[in-house]
Amino acid sequence: MLAAALAMAAAPAVAQVGSAAMPIALKMKHGTDEIVVHGVLREKAVDACCTYVFKAHEGQKLYWDETGAAVRMVITYPDGTADGPGLPNPLPLPATGAYTVAVSPDLMADGAFGRFVLTMRIPPLR
Repeated sequence: MLAAALAMAAAPAVAQVGSAAMPIALKMKHGTDEIVVHGVLREKAVDACCTYVFKAHEGQKLYWDETGAAVRMVITYPDGTADGPGLPNPLPLPATGAYTVAVSPDLMADGAFGRFVLTMRIPPLR
């Protein structure tokens, strides 16, 4: 019995889709430069509920808009550095590669829990 309990305690945690370990991949439909994602921030889970990953090229800009629950957004750049909360809009994308955006409740604001809608637009380079 003790061996079974120790084996269960030592078992690796299963990553949930949308967590930092298993971000949701975003791909814009052909012919568009915008994507809309929906999420829910729950009071019992104050960590990032929704981590998204997308690819972009050096010199592009991320335009974003969020409605609904009060959120904190943190972006991680391809080199592993992070920025946020309080991201500029538009946000210059300094390198080619994969970026992650983590959305979590803003516990310093009213309305930190509930549904949110995040619209992201990355126009092509001209």
